[in-house]
Amino acid sequence: MQQDEELDELSASFERIGGVGLTIHEELLAQEKIIDDLGTEMDSTTNRLDFVQKKVAMVMKKASAKGQIMMILFLLVLFIILFILVFLT
Repeated sequence: MQQDEELDELSASFERIGGVGLTIHEELLAQEKIIDDLGTEMDSTTNRLDFVQKKVAMVMKKASAKGQIMMILFLLVLFIILFILVFLT
């Protein structure tokens, strides 16, 4: 009789452990999907960034020294304006 009770308790413990294992498995699958989606987005962003860098390099190559200085000044002014709008308002 006592042995049957101990076996019942042991069986209940195994069922709880199995349930925890299944919960962990489901969580890992969900996190794997999130990581895969993040990797896909990173690849896409990397490709777009490479494209933009090539375009900027091409524009900088075509522009003269005066044009490059004007471009840098324009971007600097734009940065300052955006900084003021974002952090000081």
